[in-house]
Amino acid sequence: MRTLRPGLVPLLLLLFSGFCLAQAPEDPGPFPAGWRDVGFQDQQFGRGWVTGRVFYPATVAGENVPADPTSGPFPLVAFQHGWLGSPDSYDLLCQHLASWGFVVASIGTETGLFGTMKREALDSQALLHWTDGESQNPASWLAGMCWDGDWAASGHSMGGGALMYLVGYEPRVRTFVALQPYSGTSLGGSAEGYQNLRQFTGRAYYIAGEIDGTVPPDTMVYDYFQNAYVAERNLFYMVEGMGHLGPIDDPPDNEPLPGPEQHRLHRRLLAGLLRAEMKGEEDLFAVMLGEGVSQEPLVYQSDCEQPPLWLEVESNGDLQVGLAGAGDDTLMLAWSLIADQQQTQYGLLGLDLSGGAVFLQTPAGKTRVADASLMVQAGWAGQWLYLQGLAVGPQRGQLSRTIAYSVP
Repeated sequence: MRTLRPGLVPLLLLLFSGFCLAQAPEDPGPFPAGWRDVGFQDQQFGRGWVTGRVFYPATVAGENVPADPTSGPFPLVAFQHGWLGSPDSYDLLCQHLASWGFVVASIGTETGLFGTMKREALDSQALLHWTDGESQNPASWLAGMCWDGDWAASGHSMGGGALMYLVGYEPRVRTFVALQPYSGTSLGGSAEGYQNLRQFTGRAYYIAGEIDGTVPPDTMVYDYFQNAYVAERNLFYMVEGMGHLGPIDDPPDNEPLPGPEQHRLHRRLLAGLLRAEMKGEEDLFAVMLGEGVSQEPLVYQSDCEQPPLWLEVESNGDLQVGLAGAGDDTLMLAWSLIADQQQTQYGLLGLDLSGGAVFLQTPAGKTRVADASLMVQAGWAGQWLYLQGLAVGPQRGQLSRTIAYSVP
């Protein structure tokens, strides 16, 4: 490994305040959630009559209430239901996302016995574009609600498997969270989905159930995880004691993990991952990886070429800092009181090590995640502290973002 040398040019960094969790991502967000059933004749993709349910930040909570663009525009997210399901099977999960400032387009087609993943994905694409178009129409009830940036998508079971189709059809979908995603020869088969997944360069996340007999975690969900060869972020979760129905409004209560806990973990991971990726709240990984989930019934593994870095301020004022990497990486964390800007073989180095030190260097291990506590020294008070991570593996390496923390 080549030694990184501190640069000579100071950098005015985009400053991030330290993250201190006041409200867990599974708790309701600041926006009232509205929803409305929609239907339209698709002219753009020739999908015929497409139906769905759109969830959105609203003036008050409820059905058909006015949308509230005051704090918008908001990221647009597709949601795809499971086999024999429908949008109303996932109302609580989608309302939760809307409460955190997302517009959610939940597809209402392919609800019958002979639904296929491919058709569900194509209809979701049409619904995404219709929702985006309505947002651009000043006369629409959705006017000004959707941003013009990348889109995200989530889905359960059949809808999770359909995500692998969707990312091949719709280039604006750059992040997905697959909830117990089906793969196999039924529901139209998964061959095309796998081809798309192997070329997907965005951010891919998967949530499996340990005792899921419908979508086994090892032969289906983990197999998707292993086939996301070029995704810049790729992360697998397994919820211990959970079967197949954790994301629905009323999960079963006859499994080792109680139904309300299953749903809580889905709210945490889905809202947290989407906020981290779509809204730049990367510090939320503090409650989704490492020490922050040590007491949760979660097993996880990272395969992130672009390593997320997170910071949480502990109750005593010290800092918990973490990094997720890939494969056989060595994970390193460093601090400095001096900012820098130097291009290296691993990306942009944003701190000057002459004013700090590496405080963690460890093999990534099975999870490929590491975190450590950094004691805040008295002499740092009133200064900016810069934090950065580096994940280095065989023939690869990548620097994380740089965090700038204002020490009280």
